[in-house]
Amino acid sequence: MKNPLSVCVPAHVVFPNIKSDFLTLKSLLGDLSRTDALFWCARLNKIVTNTEGNRIALQQRALDQFLIAEEIKAINDFVLKDQQGDVKKVTIFFRGQILELMRWILLFCQDHHNDGETFNDPNIRRKFAQALLIAGDLWLKRIFENRFSLEGSIEEARERALGTIRKSIEGSTSCPDLERSFGRGWAIFHDNFHKFYPSFNDEFKAAVGFSSDEYFSCLLIMAAHFNNPKIENTGIFNSKTFADALPTKAIFQKYLALEAQSIDNLCNLLWPVDQNVIEGDEFATPYNYLPLRQRPIVLVDDGRAIILDASFFNEKAMVGPIFSLIKANPSEANKIFTAFGQAFEEYACDILKRTFCEESASLDKQLIFKYNISCDEGEAEIDTCLNKDGVAVIFEIKAVWIREDKILTDDYTNYSKHLLEKYGVSRTESGEDKIKGIGQLARILKLINTESFAKKDVRFRQVKDIYPILLVYDDLLTAPAYGNFLSAEFEKLLNSEYKLNFEELKRRGTKVHPLIVMNIEDLENLECSIKHFDFCTLLSDYSNTCFDRLTSLNNFIAGSKYNKFMCRNKYLISKSLDLFNRTKSSIGTVV
Repeated sequence: MKNPLSVCVPAHVVFPNIKSDFLTLKSLLGDLSRTDALFWCARLNKIVTNTEGNRIALQQRALDQFLIAEEIKAINDFVLKDQQGDVKKVTIFFRGQILELMRWILLFCQDHHNDGETFNDPNIRRKFAQALLIAGDLWLKRIFENRFSLEGSIEEARERALGTIRKSIEGSTSCPDLERSFGRGWAIFHDNFHKFYPSFNDEFKAAVGFSSDEYFSCLLIMAAHFNNPKIENTGIFNSKTFADALPTKAIFQKYLALEAQSIDNLCNLLWPVDQNVIEGDEFATPYNYLPLRQRPIVLVDDGRAIILDASFFNEKAMVGPIFSLIKANPSEANKIFTAFGQAFEEYACDILKRTFCEESASLDKQLIFKYNISCDEGEAEIDTCLNKDGVAVIFEIKAVWIREDKILTDDYTNYSKHLLEKYGVSRTESGEDKIKGIGQLARILKLINTESFAKKDVRFRQVKDIYPILLVYDDLLTAPAYGNFLSAEFEKLLNSEYKLNFEELKRRGTKVHPLIVMNIEDLENLECSIKHFDFCTLLSDYSNTCFDRLTSLNNFIAGSKYNKFMCRNKYLISKSLDLFNRTKSSIGTVV
């Protein structure tokens, strides 16, 4: 299977004569100019997280910026000796490392008198590279520690590693492509969200001073500039003059007030107290990405500005409006999140309709939406079910967020409990059970296999294979081992709380397959690809090959015969083009 993890190059491989420790990092940063160093982090981040280019070529481009031939040779020797020459397994510069260095630059660097030109000096670029690799070592220590220990059972080891796996994938993957980010975001907010939150447009404009359509247009203009391949693009723009030629300049300035911040402000948010006297990274306050996520653009007094992190910026196109609403009216947060969850569910169901119903009119009757189960043993609701040729694929759709402060803690069970609070069964302080995600799926399976339900509804009587799918918004929930953890918890529910009679199912010739965790990107990818193969055959092949669910469906497809059939989602392309044309019309020029 395709392995999404890679080996990072330690600082001592490239620079054997310097110590890879906190004090050395602090000393190196003292020689760097703050704004220059921060902007170069952003530019490097843009290069290594680019979705369009070849990963190895992008890494080489970054190396050529900062290292001399002797240091690049040291990396090549490391690849040959330690990785048997497999360059695909090795990463030198990566997102997590760069975000780590940004944090320490804000704390320890000051602007020099010649800021804006300091990186013309090769010695400064070399010190920046040294600091960057040391920051990578510190990131690895913070993320991994002893969380990959094999102490205890294999199940405990996997559970202990969940937080590290999530942060590793988050820190090493490319940013979401613009077509997907804007296509999905525009579809959800323009077509779905207002149905469940009717006051959306009015409340959004009251909160930020311009419309949601104008918000998306500003995002698109920024993205077009930042990612323009036709010019020698540093990513830097002049915030004071950038929109001068546009009739929407006043709107753009309001947009910057909403999404951008000064470097001093970002520093104060990441370092709420003065920590210049700390003696080691272990004494620092926990790294909270929230200030970067909320405002990913930084501004300098002289007008220079840049997007610090393309992933956080692209995320704005998908969820930015709901957090602007919540910031303006925090008491309505639960209502807003609920509406987004409903809009996301409708968006996913729309994909399923286009995927299956347009191919065959008969499938329209086999695809069930919002189906209420009611029988002597209880009630439940199926979000979506494909019931075709003796196979039932039951979808439970969830759009929830994982709290950053729960992922890496001293007690790893805090994170696994948090996952079950969001996607499983958990107990409130009052002693009541909160049933979500896999708990809802388990209850559905229990009810549809009761005699009382079979008498009322015949559609599940002939089912021979049942595939329960948890369809989620969170793309990191399909990282390695997550499917295994949730599938194991799902099986516990079926065997204990819901006491599913597997012997009876076996006698009837019905098989309940282990839980499949699918994210919305997987579903988007399948929409235009499914015409090349049978969906249920894909699920069967995945279940037979990855029965333990340690490998995600996404990675299974990437390493299987199905990968050659995967194609771009035409609907997302059309939604992106719709936004592009609206933006072009509003500003009267080409974006």
